[in-house]
Amino acid sequence: MLQSPALSASSSRPLAARHPQLWALLVSAVCFVVGALAYVVLFGLTLDESEEAQIAVLAPFLVADLLVGIAASIAVGPLRRSIVGNVALVLAGVVSSFAMPAAIVALVRLGERRSLTLDASLTVTMAFGMAAMSSWQDAVAGSTQTGLAGSPLAVALVAAVMAAGPLLWGRVRGTRAALVTALREQAAAAERTNAALARSREIDVQRARAEERRALARDMHDGISHQLSVVAIHAGALASRDDLPPEQIRSTAQTIRDAAATAGGMLREALTALRDPADLGEAVPLPTSASIEALVEAARLAGQDVNLTWRGITPEEVACFPARAVTLSRILEEAFMNAAKHAPGEAVTILIARERDQVVLRAENCLPTRPPQQVISTGHGLTGVAERASLLGGTSWSGTTPDRHFRVEVALPWE
Repeated sequence: MLQSPALSASSSRPLAARHPQLWALLVSAVCFVVGALAYVVLFGLTLDESEEAQIAVLAPFLVADLLVGIAASIAVGPLRRSIVGNVALVLAGVVSSFAMPAAIVALVRLGERRSLTLDASLTVTMAFGMAAMSSWQDAVAGSTQTGLAGSPLAVALVAAVMAAGPLLWGRVRGTRAALVTALREQAAAAERTNAALARSREIDVQRARAEERRALARDMHDGISHQLSVVAIHAGALASRDDLPPEQIRSTAQTIRDAAATAGGMLREALTALRDPADLGEAVPLPTSASIEALVEAARLAGQDVNLTWRGITPEEVACFPARAVTLSRILEEAFMNAAKHAPGEAVTILIARERDQVVLRAENCLPTRPPQQVISTGHGLTGVAERASLLGGTSWSGTTPDRHFRVEVALPWE
């Protein structure tokens, strides 16, 4: 069964962090039991090796050892983070064998702080303190010990080793804890960096959307200017000619009306593209794969010779990717417009093909033998095609081929 991240992280924490009060009680209990055993052993050795007079003299020391040990065992649990309290426990271990387990725990805690000065001070204090206590007890009890084993120097060396071991262990634990903390900080920093990158990506997406709207607006501008030029030309003809037959006047008026209606529709699309999607009330229909066929039919009805070929892909497949369908439709519309402006009467060949992981649109027409005299154009159409393709991660190329054809070719990634 899978566990949630929060439950997994909580279960991986040590018991001291998850239940500090229970941990403090457990540490005090263990130190009390071990200290009591050490005290009983020391008490038995004292009774076994001492005479009645010496026992009477040592009795106050044994009682003091017991009381100090009980107090230290009780206090070792709650004094987990107190420097002064743990130093006091170490001093209690110098004068009390019962308090020695609590003193060892305190040494481990103090070693976790990784202070060389503190470690050296505690080691020296333990060494000289236990040597002094041993000498004082021998002097009070009137016992005489010969040899190296009973000398203050031997006691000091043993005490120094007893202090150094827990301190080194604590230093290792402190180093590990610092390393874990550093790794957690690095992980938190990495999460913050990832969040910043996500925000940056969101900003890039918003910027790309704004650029796409601007590109759409420029693209639509070419279409509107073309339709308005048609209106202006035909309206000018009507204004300058008064000898036109009624049929030609009606045909010209119909052409003006159609061009104005087309320009109005393009203007609505351009204004919609410039608006924020969140501000749109009703969805505006966007071109689809069916729009490509409609564009071809409209061009044919306008008198253009158009040949459309689908290769390796179908309109239904294009319809599954609305962004690609919109882009292909807009680019095809620009190609028809360019052909009508710059090569009127020339045949236009359109190829929409699937080539590996790309969909390619290729529009090609012959160059006219005599270029048109006056062409009203802003020159932003092909620039809009290139920007539209780049926004989708594609490429575009337009220019004259060696066989005197003008070609517009766009390759979009097919995902």
